[in-house]
Amino acid sequence: MVNTSKNTTLISLSKQLLRPEHEIVAFRNNQPLTIGDLKKQVLNINNVLNNYSNMRWALYMQDSFNFIAGLLALFYSGKQPILINPHHKEMKHHYDGLLIDDIKFTNQYFSSKQIIDINKIDINNIITEKQLIESGFKHQTLTLFTSGSTGMPKPIEKSVSQLELEIGVLEAGWGKFENNLFIASVSHEHMYGLTFKIMLPLSCKIPFICEPILYQEQLTTYSHKKIIYITTPSIIKNLDDKLPTINCDKIISSGGKLTYEEALLCGKSYGVLPDEIYGSSETGIIATRQQIQADTPWKLFPSMHIECKKSKPPLLFSPLLTQPEQLNDEIKVVDESHFHLNGRIDKIIKISENRVSLVFIEKQLNQLDEVAQAIVIPLEQNNRTILGAVIELSSLYKQSLKQYNHFELTQYFRLLLKDTLSLIETPKKWRFIDSLPKNSQGKCTYIDLKKLFDTQQKQ
Repeated sequence: MVNTSKNTTLISLSKQLLRPEHEIVAFRNNQPLTIGDLKKQVLNINNVLNNYSNMRWALYMQDSFNFIAGLLALFYSGKQPILINPHHKEMKHHYDGLLIDDIKFTNQYFSSKQIIDINKIDINNIITEKQLIESGFKHQTLTLFTSGSTGMPKPIEKSVSQLELEIGVLEAGWGKFENNLFIASVSHEHMYGLTFKIMLPLSCKIPFICEPILYQEQLTTYSHKKIIYITTPSIIKNLDDKLPTINCDKIISSGGKLTYEEALLCGKSYGVLPDEIYGSSETGIIATRQQIQADTPWKLFPSMHIECKKSKPPLLFSPLLTQPEQLNDEIKVVDESHFHLNGRIDKIIKISENRVSLVFIEKQLNQLDEVAQAIVIPLEQNNRTILGAVIELSSLYKQSLKQYNHFELTQYFRLLLKDTLSLIETPKKWRFIDSLPKNSQGKCTYIDLKKLFDTQQKQ
């Protein structure tokens, strides 16, 4: 069990509505939103939810303050929050109803689902605020999903106590947070955003900005504050080092490793080297590092332990988990608290009874000068598995390769690979695009990549 500082002032999720009503939770369009505002919204949503027997509710909010209100209302009303993007129609079976704040949302694909738009709720406080708070949470777990980088997203159930303990681990590792504003480029519906954009500010009673902040120019508005900026490698890699430095208290990055040069770029732009987070949706946080020099190892958070045995995947022992969890990365141990990451453990699939390495195929593609980045995914065609390659063409070759039609381009790449890939390893379907589709976490998901092959263009 993690022992946080005796001076900790962390507030549990179920006690948030007991905070003084004037305390600011968030800023929306520079306007403060208080605990009083949160109470009213939670009460209104709760009263509507009590009219429905549906248990599993997709919580899909554009606005992070609305997300918190919806989350608390679902817990108070005894419902299961499902953190999911309903536009991914392959995932519809995971929920019975939708709780939304999107006035442009169309329900034409969701005729079988109950939909509550919080913008259309009539205020009718049947249950009083006192009754709601004193009754406490009637349900204390939520469902979120893996990033779905290598396949369909898988559901993961998390308890409120797990989410709160994770913040305790963060404070034990980093000390008490002294900033006065949280800003994020990431979504609240994934584990990273849920932990750092929602749970951390609430637990520390520090306000956050509702809107996603994607560009460094946008941060200048808040330069007079002590900012913690929560972002991803894809944002940091595209920083403009010619813009004036915006001094931040801390930069938190997750979703992939940064190179030393990228970490230095962040330091130049924001006045502080990024604190990188290693973890996953399944495990929560595992380790952190700040690259004060090249090849800085990762440091485990308190009470974490990784067991590495020959020819077996690394095993994580964490206070955030009820049992050890296998990791999908190759790890080189430095000492009991530090390690290096040496890439993903191989992704092996079977095609015509043959074991095929997706990592090996991607490596061969990414070594080509014509390729900026390539991802290979398994696809189903006529009840058999085939490979699909998504190629982001390099800027050097993008113009010259436009002379080829789709068939000629696939033949060109097959010819380039004929000496390195076998017939089974060579992708059967190809997509050539200007840039890979990435979500707010900076990740390419299987669902978005698969959509590229669902179009009716030539194969």
